[in-house]
Amino acid sequence: METSAPPHSAARRAAPPVRLILRADGNSRIGLGHVMRLLALAGILRPVFAEQIFLIREPDPALAEQLRAAGLQLRELPSQPLPEEAAWLVRQELRPTDVLVLDGYDFRYDYQNTVRGAVARLVYLDDLHAFPLAADLILNPAGGLTLQQYELRQPGGRLLSGPAFAPLREAFRTSPSSMSGAALPDTVLVCLGGADPTHQTQRITAELLALPSVRLVHAVVGGAYLGWTGLSAWAEEQPRLQLHRNLSGPELAALMRQCGAAVCSASTVSYEYAAAGGGLLFVLATVDNQRDIDFYLRSAGLALPYTSAANVLTSPEAERLTSRLRQQQQRVFDGLAPARLRQEFRALPLPAAPFHLRPVTAADSEQLLTWTNEPAVRQFSFNPTLVARPDHEQWLNARLQDPNALLLLAQDAATGRPAGLIRFAVTEGEQEATLSYLLDAGFRGRGLAPLLLLAGTRRLLAQFPAVRHVVGHVQPANVASVHAFERAGFYRRPAPADDASLTYVWCGVGAA
Repeated sequence: METSAPPHSAARRAAPPVRLILRADGNSRIGLGHVMRLLALAGILRPVFAEQIFLIREPDPALAEQLRAAGLQLRELPSQPLPEEAAWLVRQELRPTDVLVLDGYDFRYDYQNTVRGAVARLVYLDDLHAFPLAADLILNPAGGLTLQQYELRQPGGRLLSGPAFAPLREAFRTSPSSMSGAALPDTVLVCLGGADPTHQTQRITAELLALPSVRLVHAVVGGAYLGWTGLSAWAEEQPRLQLHRNLSGPELAALMRQCGAAVCSASTVSYEYAAAGGGLLFVLATVDNQRDIDFYLRSAGLALPYTSAANVLTSPEAERLTSRLRQQQQRVFDGLAPARLRQEFRALPLPAAPFHLRPVTAADSEQLLTWTNEPAVRQFSFNPTLVARPDHEQWLNARLQDPNALLLLAQDAATGRPAGLIRFAVTEGEQEATLSYLLDAGFRGRGLAPLLLLAGTRRLLAQFPAVRHVVGHVQPANVASVHAFERAGFYRRPAPADDASLTYVWCGVGAA
């Protein structure tokens, strides 16, 4: 069978560059979580969006400098009511080709609805699922959520949830396979967010220091923490405490790897600890918006409630529990979240597919054989020889009976005409699937190939959720297929210089 669609002769015009616009606020009162999360997302998406602009109101000088140092263009917005701000952005800042990302609890439906019509796509980073949304894409770091828990008013709106799509800072994007060593739970990290707006760092640290099994506590606060003077004075009287302030990402990641146990707020910092190497993680929901992550981490076997810390840390089973949680954390935080986010944002500008997919049946045999033996298809197949009818029928019958094969025929939504085929062969262990596709000659040149790749891949992953990678092989001369894979969000896997084909990959979530 063919590996990809033949190219068409229509010249392609270069699309105008798409800007990534990020909007969040942060300070010592509300914390810096929203800003830091978007800063991490910006770093991940740098290969996708060369121009990135951060919109923020009255940032502290140090925060403004941090954003600029990350390569972001900074726009300091005038202070005004949010309805007026949304209208001002539509008039002054936003362009029809922009992708706008909002992170904050005040950017509710009316705000989103105002700005949505001025941009190509709207993305919302959410923790609450508490009000209607006008976004095209929702990112929620808590796992276990479904679309049924949201009121999405934008047609075709999608939800990406869980650690598989959590934007973490670069220092915490390390694949677990590259980590070494395993710290013991007698060294405990306390990190309740950079600002710790509920001021619980000292209380938690004191409770840990009272445990005889705890050898050392590392307490971390950020530059926005307002109680530093009192905390540092108290820390001077605690010989088993080391206090840290305003650590960089690499510094915090290195410190986390020294701590076999941690008490963290049920927020991004918990994810950072698990991704940095993990261990005996105790979570504490310090504000209401952390309830979903708190519930997810505990129910998924990734963390324990802080209320159990004293009993667990003094238990003879502490090291065994540490190893068990660390193994589960490293299965879930697999280092592939950046690749998944990049592929989703690359595919985000694509329009809705003008076709629907249905399973291939034996009645489609004649159509498939006609497509297979079309000269343009054979030219760009890895085996250019014409396929004999008996061989084709034998192949199709075998595929239709194979539980690890998925053949989908695209039918034009308007006419019902067969528009193309995408098929997948799933490995026996369901870890990887290989695809091939084609388009009918009458449907080429319409930009449908990336839509077919994307729709087919999502259908496959819904049916085979354990698949971690979907791959397609393309001849380098097949420029149209190369372009289609890239527009659909696939990334090119490095290959030896003498490899005769290019390999494109889509990362699935897989079974944690």
